[in-house]
Amino acid sequence: LRQPPQARHRDRPARLRARIRTSMIRGQWQLKKLVINYCKTESSRGVYDLMKNGKLVEFAKKNPQLQIVTKPNKRRLPYLMAQYEGNVKQDLSLKNMTDDEIIEGMTMMRNRSGRNTYDLKHWGKPITN
Repeated sequence: LRQPPQARHRDRPARLRARIRTSMIRGQWQLKKLVINYCKTESSRGVYDLMKNGKLVEFAKKNPQLQIVTKPNKRRLPYLMAQYEGNVKQDLSLKNMTDDEIIEGMTMMRNRSGRNTYDLKHWGKPITN
């Protein structure tokens, strides 16, 4: 006899239920590519500091599973684009951020699963993955 899905979910230990919501699903990182777009304006100073201080190279060495690309764009505000498994893309504005704040944003994007946030109408509470 097969149990219904709800019963099987309740039988899992709490540590496994918590693991489902992390950035690794089935032992695979969901974030595949980070693209840093920047320009030569004052609002991109944090991106320039990130590249000049070597923190971007250090982040890339700590995360060999990621492809990190930097692209100069004329007359565009700086932003970070994350591409996840399943061709899901999410953006983060880097306008007037320091290099440490950009590293925090890159880490946040890496730790996300890439799934969208949605509301369960039944409970009325937001659920984030």
